[in-house]
Amino acid sequence: MEMRPYPGSRYQPIVSTILLILSASLFLTSTSADFALNAALFVIFASLTFSVAIFPQYTEFSVMRGDLVKNGAAKSRVSKGLGRLMPLFSLLFVLVVAPILLILVAPPGLFLGAVTGIIAGFSGFQLAFTVYIGRWSKARGLRLSRYTLFSSEGGKRLVVEYGLRAEGM
Repeated sequence: MEMRPYPGSRYQPIVSTILLILSASLFLTSTSADFALNAALFVIFASLTFSVAIFPQYTEFSVMRGDLVKNGAAKSRVSKGLGRLMPLFSLLFVLVVAPILLILVAPPGLFLGAVTGIIAGFSGFQLAFTVYIGRWSKARGLRLSRYTLFSSEGGKRLVVEYGLRAEGM
């Protein structure tokens, strides 16, 4: 069984804050062409990235938090089919396809607003989710960690189960 801190390392909020500040600073100092349109792209891409990135994490945690409080552990529920892949496809679209389409359609000066918005949105998501989980676990006196249970079959490590574990502080 492998255990890791949840939702990430203790340095994640620091790195997310630094990236959020750097992306906003880069946007503000480098935007020269049509500031209003660049600002709109920054906000749109930051909002899209934040929304698409936080949705699967938050929904997974909201399903598991009752079991964490009652049982001290919660197994991740694996969704099947297209439902499992939709959050990934949505995130890939916002992070990869939309900026490429923007390069093809919009003037080059507007690309910076989109890219810095994506960085700011993802950093903001990581920071917000980490703070949310930290406050939730602190209010309940719990320390959360992600576990992964492996099985070795035929020389290969296969994931049998994964989820969250809660321990008293």
